[in-house]
Amino acid sequence: MRRIYILFLLFAVFFNAHAQTESGLWLGVDATHDFSKKWSTDISIGGRLEDNWSSFTRYDAALGFDYKPYKWLKLGFGYDFIRDHSSAENSIKFKKNTDGSIRYDSDGNAVIRGWSRNEAYWRSKHRFYFDVTGKLKAGRFTFSLRERYQYTLYAEANYIQNKFYEEMDEEDFEDYTGEYFGPYTDKYGDLYYFGFTEADEDTKNVKHKHYLRSRLGAEYNIRHCPVTPFANYEIANDLGDGLSVVRHRVQAGIDWKVAKGHNISAAYLFQHGAKEETGDADLHVLSIGYQFKF
Repeated sequence: MRRIYILFLLFAVFFNAHAQTESGLWLGVDATHDFSKKWSTDISIGGRLEDNWSSFTRYDAALGFDYKPYKWLKLGFGYDFIRDHSSAENSIKFKKNTDGSIRYDSDGNAVIRGWSRNEAYWRSKHRFYFDVTGKLKAGRFTFSLRERYQYTLYAEANYIQNKFYEEMDEEDFEDYTGEYFGPYTDKYGDLYYFGFTEADEDTKNVKHKHYLRSRLGAEYNIRHCPVTPFANYEIANDLGDGLSVVRHRVQAGIDWKVAKGHNISAAYLFQHGAKEETGDADLHVLSIGYQFKF
């Protein structure tokens, strides 16, 4: 128990030290059932808090099956339904010259034409996977390597795009009677208010993603102890972009056997790379899960 308290204290210290970086909380519940010595099924639900624990950004439900032809080899396949939230995004529109290049003023600053803002929206995703996992025991250590092919279908989603073209200073803003959004800051850190001039409904088209996810893991069996520490490292390759590496994940934590067939896991996860819809980002995560057999 003392080790567990120390681990959670380290988590708290870590997140406090990284208060200026993005962090999140991932929660999950997994239920497994063994049909036989070789066949089993897994049902899981999960949810995620991100944006520094400020917003609920994802929930999912998955069903998977595993087949173990040998003790050291496991084959798995399954389906995961995901609802994913994308935050609002602002982008600057610059004035262009007749040749299409960006126009600059006498001080060398790009001339801003206005802003566009994609409002937040939810999107459904359908994920299918197939993986192969091999295990090797060495003393009290167990090493594993999992190779997973993952296909994700991003469903069509509608969102609102607001466009702002009227730049106003604070004095003009006080006399402005129309609808407005703001204030917003531009790339130079200056504060602007923008009149609301146009709102369009736009569509995110159907998208397909093919990933190869490789994960190397290790765990240590402590004699006569219900707590098992583990660590793993995973990279994700985009098969649609020449096997380019799009994401790295490093995870370390514990599995705690609280009763027969009931486990609680707690881990720290660092992710560098793609954050689904929102592009590249670094993310610090506290992951907590509950697993049971039925």
